[in-house]
Amino acid sequence: MLSISKPQLELLIELQENEREAGRVQAEIDAMPDKMAALESGLQAWTQEIETRKAHVEALKKDYRAYEGELETNQARIKKRQVQLNSVKTNREYQGMLKEIEDIRAASSRIEDASLQCLDDLEAAEKQLEEKNRAFAAEKERIDAEKQQLAEQTQQLRQQMNQLQEKAAELADKLDSDLVAQYRQVKQRCAGIGLVPVENAVCKGCHLNIPPQLYNELHRGNELRMCPHCHRLIYVL
Repeated sequence: MLSISKPQLELLIELQENEREAGRVQAEIDAMPDKMAALESGLQAWTQEIETRKAHVEALKKDYRAYEGELETNQARIKKRQVQLNSVKTNREYQGMLKEIEDIRAASSRIEDASLQCLDDLEAAEKQLEEKNRAFAAEKERIDAEKQQLAEQTQQLRQQMNQLQEKAAELADKLDSDLVAQYRQVKQRCAGIGLVPVENAVCKGCHLNIPPQLYNELHRGNELRMCPHCHRLIYVL
């Protein structure tokens, strides 16, 4: 048991509330990097999607240029065969060359169809990329604003933490050193709560009934006792 006056008990209660608030504030500060990382991750996902769309546009441009090159090559082949028609000597050679020209023209027709489809796909992909870039710019602006807000909140929380730590030091200085040491030892062992009230013979730390004799002794108001169940310091006001 620990002898304690009512003013000392009130200071100890205030110290615990101060330290619990400091723990809550510290938890918020500790969570800020993850919140920042989540925002960065969201922005990175947008960037990756845009890069994928850009690569798709470039691939379509490459395909379109390839189709255009094939068409130019086929046009040159047709012109060459048409010139060669004037020098063939047999009807068989003449018919064979006409067949080759028709085959080249048929292939060119298929290439033209593919080229037109590729051009349509390219225009659609470029439009989608442009829309995605606009959406990305808006999203980046929103995320940057949120990051700035988080940075400001972090600064405010750190200032609050400094004030709480200063207040805790002031309170500890006003308390008996042995009492503070005992309280913090119990607090460390009991999930950060070292001091709890008892109401109607029920410990508010573990919510179990304490023995009637112990409850009566607590009402004297001049000493701290320990809960026989959760082993926290207990008191009644």
